[in-house]
Amino acid sequence: MGVSGPKYAGVDTLALGVEDSVPIVPVATAVDASVLKRTSPSSLPTARKIGEGLDQRDNEEREDGISITWEKGEVQPSAYRDKWFAVAFIAHLVFVVGAAISLGPAAWTKVKAIDLGSNDYSSDENEDGDDLYDGSSSTAGAESESTTGDLNVPPLEFWFAVIAIALITAPALSFVAFTIMSRNAIGLIKASLWVSVVLCGLAALVLFFVAPFAGIIYAVFTVCLVWYARRVQNRIPYAASNLKCGITVLKNNLGLGLVSLVSMVGLFGYCVGWVWAFAGTMQLDAMLDSSAASYSENSSEDQSVEISALGHVTVFLFVLSFYWTHQVLKNVVRATVSGVVGTWWFSPLEASSFCSTAVSGSFIRSVTYSLGSICLGSLIVAILHMIRDSLRRAQNNRNGGIVACIALCLLSYIERIVEYFNKWAYIYVGLYGYSYIEAGKRVINLFKTRGWQTIIADNLVNRLLGIMSLTIGILTGVCTLFAAFLVEEFESKQGWMSVGFGVGFVFGLILSGVFMGLLSSAVDACIVCYAEAPKELEDSHPAIAQEMSRAWAEAWGDLSGPVIIGLGGGLGIV
Repeated sequence: MGVSGPKYAGVDTLALGVEDSVPIVPVATAVDASVLKRTSPSSLPTARKIGEGLDQRDNEEREDGISITWEKGEVQPSAYRDKWFAVAFIAHLVFVVGAAISLGPAAWTKVKAIDLGSNDYSSDENEDGDDLYDGSSSTAGAESESTTGDLNVPPLEFWFAVIAIALITAPALSFVAFTIMSRNAIGLIKASLWVSVVLCGLAALVLFFVAPFAGIIYAVFTVCLVWYARRVQNRIPYAASNLKCGITVLKNNLGLGLVSLVSMVGLFGYCVGWVWAFAGTMQLDAMLDSSAASYSENSSEDQSVEISALGHVTVFLFVLSFYWTHQVLKNVVRATVSGVVGTWWFSPLEASSFCSTAVSGSFIRSVTYSLGSICLGSLIVAILHMIRDSLRRAQNNRNGGIVACIALCLLSYIERIVEYFNKWAYIYVGLYGYSYIEAGKRVINLFKTRGWQTIIADNLVNRLLGIMSLTIGILTGVCTLFAAFLVEEFESKQGWMSVGFGVGFVFGLILSGVFMGLLSSAVDACIVCYAEAPKELEDSHPAIAQEMSRAWAEAWGDLSGPVIIGLGGGLGIV
């Protein structure tokens, strides 16, 4: 991150004999209520030495690792970590590109030959017919030409205009949304909560008349959402302060948007190459069952092509490659955002311009030294995706019965847990450059030490970001709808308005999703940085630190029991 080592160096509070003034996030399992009452609510909570104001029972509970004494993260020296996974990922990309170049054209030629063959077959049938020269063929041809000419297909200029408007409108609306959320964060988060309640209630009402059992389930969900929305009201200010902190980081480092767009372009290019490589590889003779193929050639009837054992393995590897690459590109962006947030947190002067050194440095580290760690975590999630899809197909084909259903349910929970774990591990990878395993240990230690042991589904900020992305998609569709209306009036055509709205909505949803995804990653990184280094935020950004400290005190002023906390992109029970 281009920051000096001492700002990241971890300090053992007990080793220094710290008394009562070390800023630290409160821990419910380690702080007695009597101690808490003596803490000033207007300042950052402070840590006390073990034994001061605590009974022997609290000391015994600390033997499992729940302790205020802990080591903060340190910037790691430049070195390739988990490098063999990076080598495997790059090697598999080389294979996909090589297969696309060498085998893709042959597959395309084969598809064209099949298409031409079917056309020749139709021509032969027409030549052998007895009633094709009585004028009906010419009539049919005239009707076909007339139908083609009257086909209501928008011209190329229409597509250029609609897409150009969407490409301009969606990013502009995203930046407007950033400003609105920054000024009205608390109100918007509250509104998003109650919007979820209303939508769930409407779904319950509709389903009650269509499918009563499903309506009852949604009614129960609605009641739970109402309880949840009322329960987390005092947690909203802290989530809002993290949201505003993340927006500030992104506005100071807009180059992160370019990183995300480059990732999207790379994913699109990979998908094109993947399709060519897959089609070219699967048309090889070794991918097909030779016995089934020979039988099909000798039979006059159409036979379905059987894939060989090698073909099944190849399909598995190609699908795994697709999932793996998607995860890697997404997590590279996440690690880059985390690195920029860390630099802004500890050395703000290095993260205060469009393409700051923090943006370029974090991105380079993510695709070099930390690429292996990102590839390792992404591979785990990709494999889980593969297994889940296999179980889902088995369930759809009614294979496996109740066993497959239970296995799919369990695997879905495991997959979500791993994805949630990775979500925080990549923050440590981006912040400090840890290996994947070490980053995972740091995440567990962070939440365990801070009292955030039980993870729950809260996502106050992410709910708002999802609604904002959907709103931007709709507004972008309205803009392109107006453009399509003008073109329709000028060209005297009908039916293009729906096309214009659909294109604008899709582009708006995708582009706003890019920026909202960046903001979600920034919020998560802010949560970790505040848990690790609240004092450093006071030094670099005192106004933001004061707001976050006040919001924390309002949310957890009473830590006598476990409380649910709503941490933007992250959740827990203190």
